[in-house]
Amino acid sequence: MRKNIVASAALVAFALVALPLSVKAEPEASVRVFVLKYKRVEEAALLIRPQLSDAASVTLTSRLNAMTVTDRDENLKRIAKVLAEFDTPPRGFSFAVKLIRARADVPAGSMDGEIGGLGAKLKSMLKFNDYALIDSAVILGTEGKPVTYRLGDEYVLNFSVGPVGAGDELLLSPIALSRLKKNEQGKTVTVPLYRASVPVALNQTLVLGASRDEASKNALILILLVQEQARPGNPGGKTVEKRPAGSGSGEKN
Repeated sequence: MRKNIVASAALVAFALVALPLSVKAEPEASVRVFVLKYKRVEEAALLIRPQLSDAASVTLTSRLNAMTVTDRDENLKRIAKVLAEFDTPPRGFSFAVKLIRARADVPAGSMDGEIGGLGAKLKSMLKFNDYALIDSAVILGTEGKPVTYRLGDEYVLNFSVGPVGAGDELLLSPIALSRLKKNEQGKTVTVPLYRASVPVALNQTLVLGASRDEASKNALILILLVQEQARPGNPGGKTVEKRPAGSGSGEKN
């Protein structure tokens, strides 16, 4: 009986000694600070979330646009790669804009010379007799920045260029066209004509639906062509080309 007790005690002692040898040691956590130059650290924190382990911790320092990440070394390497691809300079774009007045209450006539073949295409698409160019411009805009531009004597175009990343489509959210008009007191007020969030593909002409003017037989048509600028970081709203139509001339805002 005594031999059995001694044997059992020896077995338990062996198990206590052997047990820690079967448990795999957890990798040590490392700490790394990432400072972003172009993008907001709050956006980056959401982006790296899938790369973090359950035991990871992230501390944001908004004042420095930095984050401190504590996690396994292999995860920190993946996070560094993700952030390097994310934290790039904002892309710059040129927006070739034409604002056209379409009329159905006049006889069909010759197209405005500045519209060219575009007028014939519009006439085949829409049921208007006359198309006249109010104003045109090429405007520079930057990813993440708002743009405001005066078209002709009485129209204002506003839009914000949403985050683009590395894609070929950007979101103008929102794009808004409004008219400046004097009220009964002689004060200039803004009359909204069109407002929507619009996805735009690079190098493709976009025709924004005929926005009704006050007269039911008239409409305003906004035509937009977006191309990427060779140099990133152009200031939003800067004009590099201006072609006024008739007596109307746009102004920088």
